Amino acid sequence: MENLFTFEYQEAELFNQDGSKSNFRQVFGLEGKNVVCPKGSYHIVKTADVSTLGQAFLDKGYNVTTFNHRNGESIGLNVSFGNKPSKVGESTYNLIITVPNNGGGKGYLAIKQVRLICTNGMVQSKLMHKDAYIKIPHTIDYKDSLVLMQKSIEGFVSLLEQVEQRDILLDGQELTQTEIMFNLNKWFYEQEMPRGHKTDMSFDEFRKLLAINPNEIKSIDRYNELKKAFNTELEYNAELGLKASMYTVYASVTNYLSRRVEISKSTASNEVQIERSSKKLSYFDAL
Repeated sequence: MENLFTFEYQEAELFNQDGSKSNFRQVFGLEGKNVVCPKGSYHIVKTADVSTLGQAFLDKGYNVTTFNHRNGESIGLNVSFGNKPSKVGESTYNLIITVPNNGGGKGYLAIKQVRLICTNGMVQSKLMHKDAYIKIPHTIDYKDSLVLMQKSIEGFVSLLEQVEQRDILLDGQELTQTEIMFNLNKWFYEQEMPRGHKTDMSFDEFRKLLAINPNEIKSIDRYNELKKAFNTELEYNAELGLKASMYTVYASVTNYLSRRVEISKSTASNEVQIERSSKKLSYFDAL
């Protein structure tokens, strides 16, 4: 079976100064670049094994692409589930399977949702599969987890329901425009504003500056981008017949973050960049 990835990891033993074998080895990824020097108990998840999982999705008729980060420090699959109607607007859904091979962290699942009306989307990684949390450990039996995923392809569709339920929950929390701006300001202050820009500045002081002298805020350009995203989402609400709600706050933030990824000059894959940005959505986890 052809490997969907363009490389395979190569490993070489490392020795102590006295010539004896150490408990470490060197692992080379794409283009022969060193990616990690793990202990013997840390098993690299081979690209061929992840490729086999990707082939199982292909055999079921799904579109599958691969990605890797920093020559193989992380690898993954991007599986498209296609379009699906939603209460907050038709969306396209992708299953993202990420496998870190950089010495720590288990492989995991995430769902990426993109609203077609605005093409902005983030990923949700705190997902519960019907067979419990499916993780890919770096142990000798890691293939068992890949087999479990392969046997449960149909079950992955149920993960989409979690994303839809989140949308319905947020959409059901109707807010006034004042309440929306409070939440947008709080999110920006807590998640997006660089620490160096708010030294000795409380949230209330930040809100005061926004009202009386916004240009004193060092990151005001970013904040204005967020306001622009919010105004855009109000237009989408009118088009889709949606009321102002906590979902409007969420959509404004994801719109803003998506635009930030688009203009980023990072060399990381799109999947990695979007996941990094999605971590800033933790503000909504408790809502």
